[in-house]
Amino acid sequence: MDLTLFTVLTSKLKQNKLAGGVAHSLMAPPYRMEKFKSTLISKMKPKMASVLLLLYPNEVGEMNFVLTRRRVYNGIHSGQISFPGGKPDHLDNDLWATALRETHEEVGIPSDEVKYIRSLTKLYVPPSNFLIIPYMGYLQSPYVFTPDPREVEAILEISLMDFINKKSVLTKQLNSNSNSITVPAYIFDQNVVWGATAMILSEFKMLFSAVLAK
Repeated sequence: MDLTLFTVLTSKLKQNKLAGGVAHSLMAPPYRMEKFKSTLISKMKPKMASVLLLLYPNEVGEMNFVLTRRRVYNGIHSGQISFPGGKPDHLDNDLWATALRETHEEVGIPSDEVKYIRSLTKLYVPPSNFLIIPYMGYLQSPYVFTPDPREVEAILEISLMDFINKKSVLTKQLNSNSNSITVPAYIFDQNVVWGATAMILSEFKMLFSAVLAK
């Protein structure tokens, strides 16, 4: 899919209803959705964060999106595949500004080059007690990413249509308690995407597939 067609579809992406709960459940780790039902998230006083699902044309004009592999450290989500994003700064006007700033810091994209599409369904992440607001945005031209070596180990450039046609698989992963669990995941060239990132991707896939079907 090229930029011209994608840009035409953005109006439909903005209008279509979200189905976060259904989409998230397809890629949720075991018992995650049940925990959502039994947990009053406001009582958990979660920390806020936002991430950016950034789409862009590659050098041959096909639409991609970007993921990052976090550097390995001692944190809960160390080494995992994720979207650019993070916690708000006191200078951020809102969580969209947070997503833009973090994307600039992590992969070098100037904030003023990102075109806003919409937000997706907020997602609570129990292990880290974060409430994440995912945003969608796009670039109008190819870009050479410059990862921040302090935060990003690698950048993954994923073909949009390859992802839309991709099926999830079951994999064994270690959870935050270092227990081995079976989780649904997407695999991109040996890179396993699961947990919150996979749940957000699931909603995006459902939304975009519905637009293509019209």
